[in-house]
Amino acid sequence: MGMDIDDELRRLFADERLDVPVRPGATDAVVTGAGRRRKRRHAVVAAGGALTVAVLVAGGVVLSGMTNSSSSPPGQQVVPTMSATLKVTTTPSSVAVPPDRTGSNSAGGTAGTTKPSTSTGKVTTSVVKPPAVPELRPAGFGKIRIGMSIADAEATGDLVRQDNGSPECTNYTFKGYPEGSVGISATDGVTAIFPPHGARTPEGIGHGSTLAEFRTAYPAATTDQHGYRIVRLDQGKVYSFGFGGGSKVDEVVLYTDKQMCFG
Repeated sequence: MGMDIDDELRRLFADERLDVPVRPGATDAVVTGAGRRRKRRHAVVAAGGALTVAVLVAGGVVLSGMTNSSSSPPGQQVVPTMSATLKVTTTPSSVAVPPDRTGSNSAGGTAGTTKPSTSTGKVTTSVVKPPAVPELRPAGFGKIRIGMSIADAEATGDLVRQDNGSPECTNYTFKGYPEGSVGISATDGVTAIFPPHGARTPEGIGHGSTLAEFRTAYPAATTDQHGYRIVRLDQGKVYSFGFGGGSKVDEVVLYTDKQMCFG
């Protein structure tokens, strides 16, 4: 039974109607297509080896043209076309930033980063104000007191002797205030003090004060024969204010009734 089946199969395969004739040149077409496919594979491999970054293949091999063209000669095999799509993804280089010197990061910041300082240095300058001019008090001005002897007054170091005095009155100026002056009698000591500009009495009257301000401060003041406004103090001392024919004080003197330095 097995021999009959074998004989029958041989007879069927030997039938010439089952033969598919091969057209001339078909073998060359197959070989040429295989060569093109091999070259493309080599190109893909070479391109992948030349990349220095990660290459991700997002595409695949797309096969098309598997069917025979109606215009192709019978028996000629059409070699499928291969196409490859490559998607290259380049990973950006990371640069490590050293952490700040304090070793801590600000809230919400990126670790290892240091924020530039936005603080600006401030240069402060201090203005040295000149010392305030002392008040012209009934007792005197600064270290110089009414009735102080020549020796005691010179010992303060605040006076500079002048050569325009008289036998009855020796004139001095203040070392720190050249526009001020002092008259000293050999017998009665300091008898007159002409304070510098800026000096004021305890009531606030001095050079530049108005007549209205003077009257408010010294309502009991009188006027002498020379037109000076006189304010009587204790122990024979006097404030004298000159207005120079105007409405503001332009001269201030503290003296005693023993003074011989001016008329």
